[in-house]
Amino acid sequence: MTGFVSQQSVVLQPGFICTQMRALRLGVCVAVLALFNAGGVGAQSPAVSGDSAQAMALIYGAEGVTQDVDAGLAILRSLAAAGDVAAQRDLGEMLIGGWAIPRDAAAGRPLLEAAADAGDVKAQLSLGTFLLYGTGLPKDMAGARVQFERAAERGDPTGLRRYGEALMWSQQDPKAAQAYLTRAGEMGQGAAWAILAEGAMYGYLGGGKTSRMKFDGFARRARAMGNERIEVLDATRQMWGISMRADGPATLARLAAAADAGNAEAARYLIALVRDGNGMNIRKEPARAAALTERYAALLSPAEQWRYGVTIAAAKTRQLRSYPGLQQRLMEAPEQMSVDFGKDLFKANPNFAIYLLQARMQQTGAYHGKLDGLAGARTVRSLSRVCRATLSPGACAHGVLSGDVVGALIAK
Repeated sequence: MTGFVSQQSVVLQPGFICTQMRALRLGVCVAVLALFNAGGVGAQSPAVSGDSAQAMALIYGAEGVTQDVDAGLAILRSLAAAGDVAAQRDLGEMLIGGWAIPRDAAAGRPLLEAAADAGDVKAQLSLGTFLLYGTGLPKDMAGARVQFERAAERGDPTGLRRYGEALMWSQQDPKAAQAYLTRAGEMGQGAAWAILAEGAMYGYLGGGKTSRMKFDGFARRARAMGNERIEVLDATRQMWGISMRADGPATLARLAAAADAGNAEAARYLIALVRDGNGMNIRKEPARAAALTERYAALLSPAEQWRYGVTIAAAKTRQLRSYPGLQQRLMEAPEQMSVDFGKDLFKANPNFAIYLLQARMQQTGAYHGKLDGLAGARTVRSLSRVCRATLSPGACAHGVLSGDVVGALIAK
């Protein structure tokens, strides 16, 4: 288990040669030339061999590849300068998102736009997604829609699905949301039909009974395309009593039948539901969850089996003296520390999740209280300081004892 670290690590100013990119707009070239004049990379960059995939393997590490961020960035810079679209896309995404390198949207956006203008569908979807959610770039729904329509023209409806989903959950325009998601579904995105079904069951497609009546039609379309999530949604309706009588045991039986038929998503949902319970009509049964993990092992990846094994062990653990042993188990697998894992751990045993963060903060000098797994005033103050120092500015605005925040801190 490593300590908390700053997101700032490497300084990068990417550029590329405008004369080699005739299709670029003048404004993009001016922005890039400014990087040259400021002493950034480009004409002075040494020749580096490799392709974008090799560069990304070096930057993030891969099986059989020793991680070397500087070497990977050198390859990307050289390729982007030569007009390589994949390199422009990858480097642009990293700069806008602040992934592996400090965020520099002003430098990254021209690169990603160049790749999108060159017809790269991945770049179009990436740029559209940044604009849709306002991540790294100012939120621009109209600009996002332009990029998603360009990708759809090339046969990829993923952006239409994302755009429709955003419209639906924000309740900005239910009719338009349904239209975009329907287009995505008709172009082959089975997930779009499941999203429509979920929106229908929660009343986001016209409100109340009008919306819920649409569920069955969308569910049929989702099942026809082999979408696995629809069985989870149908079981969720039964669990909470949406358009039917609430029935916990029947919910578990429905999920088990889907998992027995090879539905991996149903198996994952079933295991987590039995591990955590729902506080209403499904009891928390860690031992049964462990048996289900073994029963459906063939549907789970090795990483998922490890994750369920650890979270179920945490759910079973109630005594403070058992926490160090469980902590050691996590320390032996740092590669498994993800936000989703942290959120699951917090649901399975909130006290152990807090204990884990207390121990880590104590190691880095950010906490000087007891390791007791309790979210007392001193612990919360320390968590708040660490949250502000390591996560995005708005992540801690509504407190630090939510699953999202605790999960993100565990992943650090």
